[in-house]
Amino acid sequence: MKNASAKKRRRSSLAVQVNILIIVITLSVSLLVAVTTIANYHKAILEPYQHRLAELEIDKKLLTPYLQCFARLFGTEEFNKARATLNTSEDYFVEWLEKTPSFADDDPEYERQNLLLDTTAFDLTINEILESKGLDLACTEILKNGVVYRVAYNNKKEGGFSSLDDFGKEEALFDQPPADFQTPVLIHVGSEHMLIRCVVFDLGDSEGRLWLVFDQTGPIEGLQALMLRSILYLLILTAAASIFSVWMLHRHITNPIIALAQSAQQFEPGEDGTYSADKISTVVIRAENELGELSREIQSMQTRIVENTESLRNMTAEKERISTELNLASKIQKGMLPGIFPPFPERKEFDLFASMTPARDVGGDFYDFFLIDDDHLALVMADVSGKGVPGALFMMVSKTILKNNARMGKSVGEILAMTNNVICDNNDMEMFVTVWMGILELSTGKIMAANAGHEYPAIMKDRSFRLYKDPHSFVIGGMDEVRYKEYELQLEKGEKLFLYTDGLPEATNEHGEMFGTDRMIDALNEYAGLNSREILSGMKSAVDVFVGDAEPFDDLTMLCLEYFG
Repeated sequence: MKNASAKKRRRSSLAVQVNILIIVITLSVSLLVAVTTIANYHKAILEPYQHRLAELEIDKKLLTPYLQCFARLFGTEEFNKARATLNTSEDYFVEWLEKTPSFADDDPEYERQNLLLDTTAFDLTINEILESKGLDLACTEILKNGVVYRVAYNNKKEGGFSSLDDFGKEEALFDQPPADFQTPVLIHVGSEHMLIRCVVFDLGDSEGRLWLVFDQTGPIEGLQALMLRSILYLLILTAAASIFSVWMLHRHITNPIIALAQSAQQFEPGEDGTYSADKISTVVIRAENELGELSREIQSMQTRIVENTESLRNMTAEKERISTELNLASKIQKGMLPGIFPPFPERKEFDLFASMTPARDVGGDFYDFFLIDDDHLALVMADVSGKGVPGALFMMVSKTILKNNARMGKSVGEILAMTNNVICDNNDMEMFVTVWMGILELSTGKIMAANAGHEYPAIMKDRSFRLYKDPHSFVIGGMDEVRYKEYELQLEKGEKLFLYTDGLPEATNEHGEMFGTDRMIDALNEYAGLNSREILSGMKSAVDVFVGDAEPFDDLTMLCLEYFG
């Protein structure tokens, strides 16, 4: 039941994703419409009104005398008494205005006898300003002794222009500082949107303000309604598109994908882990689109899997055969190297231990030691140029020839020369081998040695190992008739000889850094007081720690001999 539910969720996920994509696109389009509409409103509606309001010039000299007169009256006892009777049964406010002399009664230009005519003239002046720019609202205010008085107000509603009712009313139109409105500013007042500019008048001990207003409520409400309608239409379109997309997806995408998924699930391996041809998908989508290509590719892929399974079975069998043969070759190679230690338990003149760790299943390094007679011990350390099976075969041939020549009682140089000639006669692969060979006289500790292009040996004297840079001759197998230089070493009681192949100093870590002969000598001196087996074990541990997880680069072969005298 849980599996069926999970499959149903998976099958609907594609449709859900497409619907989410449609909704995201719709919301993005809605946001774009809103941004575009607002931008168009600012460009086509708001900005022209801002320019008109900003460019409106106010003649302060014309209005200032009126405001100064009103400022002197506001707050006086006579004004407050008369104003309090306005619109009451004892109303004498208009009579008081008629009895109050005009502030310009001494100026023949005005020809006004009372304050009522001053108020009327002021209202007409304000109305002229309103009509010149088509303003919707205007209001003059006077700030006196911390109290704001309204002088005139007009909103162009039915009934015409009249400010008498509001004359001197102690009510501020706006609470904002007038300095913030020297340039036009759009603000929200209650449910209305006002574009406002304020002009300030200096009246001595009072301050006058002229507020000029365009009512933007209608355009903004229209804009909001347009945006809401646009978004609503887009949401309806989204719902319709989602329904249609779900239907199309199920018919042309989801159902074919379900069929392909079921056919893919049925393509399972048998109990033996192999795939059979009768389980290859039979679902074919004829449409020339991605799903059609997918159905054909699934068939082709499953066919290749069946063919590759058979090929892999054959390759696995062949690999197992090769692995078995390599394992056998490794055992044969190890069997050809001396592997029993101590090798000569009845001999007390020396202690000897050697090891070879191939980089692959079989290697090209080899070591050897054997008694030529009761007083002479032959020591060999060699490294074949090749790796793997070819190197192992060449190694076995070289080891056999060296040992056979050594048993003939020849000197070290002669043994290497004879071995070189034999190998050169049958070296079609042009391989070569580096060899260090020495013959130890057990009774005296003297070693007669020769080096055919091999690494320098290390000798411990005075309880300290150091490299012995012996004379080198050419490698074996390089060319015919080479003469090999011999030299003599003298081992005293307790001294040691350490032989190795280049796999030791050239062991490389993950950073490409080599182990080197300096680290090798340091490690030898760290274990110098131990026996031969323990020295090789310590050296192997030091190399393993240095190399870490890096792949082995070369065979690692070592031999250590301690002379007891």
